[in-house]
Amino acid sequence: MRVDDYLSVGMFQLKVSLDCNSTEEYLIETEEVDRQLEKAFGIIEKQKPDISLFPEMTYCKRYETRYRQLSDKRILVAGSYYKEKINTTVVFSNGKKYEIAKGYASGAEPMARIISYDEPQEFLSKEIKKHEFWVKGKKVYLLNCMEYYHIAYYLARNENLKDKLFGIFAICSNSNTKVFEQETICIHNHNESLYTFVLNCVGTYKGEDYADGRSYLYGPVSGHEKEWLRKEKIESKENVSHILSLAKDEPQYMYGEFLIPERLSRYGRSDQYRNNPRQIKVGKL
Repeated sequence: MRVDDYLSVGMFQLKVSLDCNSTEEYLIETEEVDRQLEKAFGIIEKQKPDISLFPEMTYCKRYETRYRQLSDKRILVAGSYYKEKINTTVVFSNGKKYEIAKGYASGAEPMARIISYDEPQEFLSKEIKKHEFWVKGKKVYLLNCMEYYHIAYYLARNENLKDKLFGIFAICSNSNTKVFEQETICIHNHNESLYTFVLNCVGTYKGEDYADGRSYLYGPVSGHEKEWLRKEKIESKENVSHILSLAKDEPQYMYGEFLIPERLSRYGRSDQYRNNPRQIKVGKL
């Protein structure tokens, strides 16, 4: 088997508290946040995922050296923070830092008052290249919450953009993942050769319960592996493309190795069969 047949992914559903003023949101940095990040860094150092994700609004500048080190030959999405009044995604790839201004906002975000809505096709022609990253010869798109909601459907069905596309990754601080998941199901009804990783946080916003976790993963998966996941007490829904979901209201992580779609056979009797996904681990942070 070729070493590049699988890409490994780590998602870290942190438990955090967010606050805001009239112009920006911000993370309340606590010892508990530090503890969760340190545990997550330890998992990344041990498992060495090709792609690691932290939720929206959880970027901590004081860990920048650590982020850079952990992104050597890999991609690490460190979360986001407000920069000059705009929610900005922070990505480290091969030790280099990238900052990507978020293009769409919910009404709850302060920046919604100062940005304008772009039609999806305009966004794809002008902005999507900033969200495109490569690892092991495979393309991924990294989106921030509402960007996924507005854009992912068009990415998944665009003949040029979906070429060599392994998956779409979205970081969120989301109070309504059910609506996002409905969008994801629609996407995977049309494109069965794509992974979707949606990472939410657990936490409060302005002192009130807000995001409740429930991060999830959809993509090509063998029926046998769905059965094994259920036996291992990992939530796998009946939807044919659903692979797993993380818990409600708990800080958790997921690590797994995912077969590139063109190598997948769904039939266990096939000479080409590979179990997918493999090495799945779900645990507490």
